[in-house]
Amino acid sequence: MDIQQSPNAPQNAQLSVLELTPELVRKRRSQSRIIFDRFVRNRAAVVGAIVLSIIILMAILAPILTHQTATYDPPNAIPNPLKPSDLLANPSWTHPMGTDELGRDFFARMLFGAQVSLLIGFSSMLVAIGIGATLGAIAGYYGGWADNVLMRVVDAMLALPYLLVLFVLSIIFSNGSVGTVVFLIAILAWPATARIVRGEFLALKHQEFLMATRTLGAGDLRLILRHILPNAAGPIIVNATLLVGINIINESVLSFFGFGLTPPQSSWGVLLGQSQTFFSVAPRMLYLPGFAILITVLCFNLIGDGLRDALDPHLTQR
Repeated sequence: MDIQQSPNAPQNAQLSVLELTPELVRKRRSQSRIIFDRFVRNRAAVVGAIVLSIIILMAILAPILTHQTATYDPPNAIPNPLKPSDLLANPSWTHPMGTDELGRDFFARMLFGAQVSLLIGFSSMLVAIGIGATLGAIAGYYGGWADNVLMRVVDAMLALPYLLVLFVLSIIFSNGSVGTVVFLIAILAWPATARIVRGEFLALKHQEFLMATRTLGAGDLRLILRHILPNAAGPIIVNATLLVGINIINESVLSFFGFGLTPPQSSWGVLLGQSQTFFSVAPRMLYLPGFAILITVLCFNLIGDGLRDALDPHLTQR
C-alpha cells in the first residue's frame, strides 16, 4: 500500500522543529554563572558562606554593636569606678558574654578580637599567595635550573617542623605587633601554594592556545599574566580560602603560648591565652573564643570545598 506524502510535509516538519527548538535548547550560560550555580548547589558551602558573612559583618560593625557598653575600646577601657561585682561577672543583658578579670565586656573583646584574627588571616594569606604564586609560576614556566632550585627550597621548607620554627622565629624577630605576626606566618605558608601553581603551569604551558599566542609574538610576561595564570586561578582561589583558616589557627596557637600578639592587643588567640588562668572560675572565657575559631575555620573549609567543586573544569557543564 502506497503512502501518499503531502507536499506540505517538509514545511510542516520544519515549522515543528522551529517551534520546539526554544524549548529544547538551553540558553548558553556564562562561565561565572556556571560556577555560581554549582557553588549554590553545595548546601554546606552556602551555609558556611552565610555564617562567615555574619561573623565578618559583626567584626566590621564592632564599634556600633558595642557603643552602648562601658567598654567601647576593649584593650584599654576598664570600668571606672571598678566594683568587685564587675569582675568575672556572669552573662547578663548588659554584658551578653559576661566580663573578664578586669571588668571589661567580653562580648566587645570577642568582636574586636575577631577583627584582628580575620585581619591576620586574610593579610598573611595574601602575602603567602603572592610569594607562592610568583615563585611557582617562575619554576613551572621556565623549568630547568630555576625549577630545580626553587622546588628544593620548597621541599626543605615543607620538611621543617612548622610550629617549632614559627615559635623560634617569633622569639627572635617578633615584637608582638600584627605586622610581624602576619609576616612570620606568611613566609612559612607559601611553599604549598608554590607547588600547586607550579603544577598548574607545567600542565598548561604546552597547550596549543599558548603556542599559538607565542607564535603571534606574545612575550613571557604576557603569557604568564594574561593566559596561564587566569587558567590556573581555580586551584589558587581554593588554596587561598583554606589558607585563611589555617593562618587564623596558627596565630591563635602563637598567641596562646605567648609568642604572638602581646596585650593590650586582642585577638581570639590572645583571649584563649589570657583565659586559661580563669578556667575553673569562668570557663566560658576559654570556650567562647575557641568556639569562634572552630566555627570560622570550619566555614572557610566548607567554602573551599564548595569552590573546589565549582571551579573543577571536568565537572563544569554548560
